[in-house]
Amino acid sequence: MRWNFSAKKNLPIAIAIGILLVVLVVKLKSSIRHDNVEPSGQLAQYEILKQQSVHPKITGYGKVKPNIQLNSLAEVTGTVTYLHPALKKGEIFKAETLLIKIDDSDYQLQLAKAKANLATTDVDLAAKRTAQENNKLDIKLSEHKLGIAESEFQRLQKLFDRSSVSQTELDKAKQNVLVQQQDLQRHMNQKRLIPLEIKALQAQVKKAQADVNKAELDIKRTEIRLPFTGRIHKVNVERSQLVTKGAALFSASDVEKVLINAQFTYSTFNQFSGFFKQKPSIENISNNGMATYLKAQELAASVEILSQKGAAWQASIERLSDEIDPQSQTIGVVVAIKNSYEQIKLGEKPPLLAGMRAKVSLTAAERDFVVVPRHAVRGKFALIADENDLLKKVDMQGAIKQGDSFLLEGDELEGVRLVTTDLFPAIEGTKLHFTQAPAQLSKVNAKELH
Repeated sequence: MRWNFSAKKNLPIAIAIGILLVVLVVKLKSSIRHDNVEPSGQLAQYEILKQQSVHPKITGYGKVKPNIQLNSLAEVTGTVTYLHPALKKGEIFKAETLLIKIDDSDYQLQLAKAKANLATTDVDLAAKRTAQENNKLDIKLSEHKLGIAESEFQRLQKLFDRSSVSQTELDKAKQNVLVQQQDLQRHMNQKRLIPLEIKALQAQVKKAQADVNKAELDIKRTEIRLPFTGRIHKVNVERSQLVTKGAALFSASDVEKVLINAQFTYSTFNQFSGFFKQKPSIENISNNGMATYLKAQELAASVEILSQKGAAWQASIERLSDEIDPQSQTIGVVVAIKNSYEQIKLGEKPPLLAGMRAKVSLTAAERDFVVVPRHAVRGKFALIADENDLLKKVDMQGAIKQGDSFLLEGDELEGVRLVTTDLFPAIEGTKLHFTQAPAQLSKVNAKELH
């Protein structure tokens, strides 16, 4: 049935419905809540940048190498008469352990001959020195005889002048003077010759002594001992084998000290060198050594084997490499670790073996930095807010990368608000509306840096 609006009897009902609708609208309108107008600007979180005491650190990589690598060669020829029963690849021996013995009978014979020759030349030299002393006495005697002969000749000459002696007696006296002069001359010639003969004999004695020393040295060379405590890498000889001079016997390496030539990018190390205490001096380094200079910079080094996470060794910085690596364009820093075998912890800390890949960390003396978390850096910029809550960008290309943070020197950014929200787009001058970032974030960053 249709509603008839023209019928007068329906008009009161229509008015009542209209009033009811007006009342419902008013009631509903009064119950509607109005939200406040949203503030202008991008919503963001922040943390306050602070200065923290940090040890600047850089990390490089290299391989473990022995400090000493020995390739033992035979210094004499002979048959191997003794071979240490444990002389095998991988074995470790203490310093001065006898490893190989070569037959020394030929060298013992040479020594006996050399000693006999030395004794003979010593006797000849002693006899010649005795002859030199006798020559001095002979000269004195000859001079005395000559004086007597000349006096007799002069006496007879006076008698001859008075016709008291014959010409024959005078001639005999003259002949005796000549004989004594000739005898004196012979002794004087010997005086000049004997020192030269002594020098020649002294040279023969030296040669004979050298032959003795060589024979003794050859005998000593028949015993091959390990000059340091080390590990055997290769054995090239067997017992009863004839080895010739220069033949390879074995190879070994030192276990008391290992070296790691860690490679660092040139820009990273150049930046790190800014924390040295003093400039390098050619005179200072040449006089005291590079290790002494690096130690004076208050640097520390630690080593971690890549295949054994968590195991670390303290190292000393020995020197810098002599050139930039032509392929990687990196600079090498040689660090040393002593007595790694004494630091073994079964299942935790192995000995350092040649060829192990290692991570080397160099640490400088502690100083203050403003620490910026790496996750707050977008590309090459960090976002901060000025006093008017406007967005600004800080170029981080010159900052020091360390762990999960960037380190900035100076106090220009201390107390500045660092934007930790990933804003998009990040346009300088944009108005920001802040809510505080978690307070513990800065503390975590600081802890990771040490």
